[in-house]
Amino acid sequence: MLKNSITFLGTGGGRVVVFRQLRHSGGMWLNLDGTNILIDPGPGSLVRIFEKGFDTRDIDVIVVSHRHLDHSSDLNAVLESATESTKKPLELLVSPEDVISGEEPILLKYLRKGIKNFGIEKEGKVFEFKNVRIKTLIKHIHAGAETYGLAFETEHKRIVYVPCGKFFEGMLSGYPESADIMIFNTTFVKPKGNIQHLSSEDVLKMLKKLKPKKAVITHFSLEMLKSNPKAVAESLRRESGLEVIAAEDGTKVTF
Repeated sequence: MLKNSITFLGTGGGRVVVFRQLRHSGGMWLNLDGTNILIDPGPGSLVRIFEKGFDTRDIDVIVVSHRHLDHSSDLNAVLESATESTKKPLELLVSPEDVISGEEPILLKYLRKGIKNFGIEKEGKVFEFKNVRIKTLIKHIHAGAETYGLAFETEHKRIVYVPCGKFFEGMLSGYPESADIMIFNTTFVKPKGNIQHLSSEDVLKMLKKLKPKKAVITHFSLEMLKSNPKAVAESLRRESGLEVIAAEDGTKVTF
């Protein structure tokens, strides 16, 4: 397993792409200084983990950015596998409160004993595991799900994840500058009015302000696939002057 790397188990976004599996939707496997963090285990995550040579039993922390199914539907399956049916509890689950409680929680009740510690995402909250800090950043505008930006940090590394949501000016100050990697859920090429997802035009604004060392776009809609994510990434690279990668299913990025 490659230390200080992130593997994209899936890069699909939007109902058509995810639920027809035009791109996979298994989330991301982050290894940060030896700690294994599974982020947003959407449909197929359990299968993709093993397909890419990982093992659920090696997961230290699971992080869910929000409750929508393309980010959380395999949470229970992965947790059952990782904990050997709760016999070996997971150290930490970080998520918004509506993932684990409320009227329609994603996490099944019988699996809660398979988690030692719950980190409830709220702006400014920090959760620690060994030498890794998981920071909840700015709250997003995203209908039907409490959603937050996230940072994963050690003493020398900072990985920033910009999940789904409508762009607003506060995001330019709500995210840190000069991250080692900044991952953007870039669903569209151009803004889509009331559809609360980022476009490449929104991402460009953030790149120019925040200047990460490396940027990755993912979570692609059918429109984005038709526009060719690699071409969109190249356009972002030219206009921002920064390294921008369009992730594919299975892409591994080191930092």
